[in-house]
Amino acid sequence: MRHRFTLTFPRVLWCCFFCGAAAGTVAANCLSAELPGQLGAFALAYRSGAELSLRQRQKLWISVARQRGAEFGLAALVGMAPFAAAGFSIIAFLGGLYCGLLITVLTLEKGILGLPLFLLFQFPQGIFYLPVWLAMAVRAEDGLAGVKLRSWAALAFFAGLGMLFEAFVNPSFLCF
Repeated sequence: MRHRFTLTFPRVLWCCFFCGAAAGTVAANCLSAELPGQLGAFALAYRSGAELSLRQRQKLWISVARQRGAEFGLAALVGMAPFAAAGFSIIAFLGGLYCGLLITVLTLEKGILGLPLFLLFQFPQGIFYLPVWLAMAVRAEDGLAGVKLRSWAALAFFAGLGMLFEAFVNPSFLCF
């Protein structure tokens, strides 16, 4: 008996993510000379993470909260639009593009240690962000307009925890 391949929405999201990762890798290799100097607003904070004062960490948290809050809000708005499935496909592509760029730049700078360093960039806040994005992406096929208020509150709570961990805990992991 032959197995029929059906293209489901989660498979489309994975395909978009991996196409974005491939595009990010190609872009990083093409721009390898200029990109490491321009990448990321938090590079200085991450390099001196253990030496940040409480005031500097608060500024970092405000910056992280502004950026991640805007990403969460934009994803929520896209999820409530009639084009939610297409919008989350674009979000998956952009997420893959970011991961591909970051992994490639870190590998160009640090060699074989680039992949573990990439994982450190994503830990521990990724423990909170990943379920939020997966929950939103799974529901995006049918639209997020029917999501109950307590579910939105839980998603916002986990996103907020991710922001706190990204600003206060993650720089300590990356100070080496």
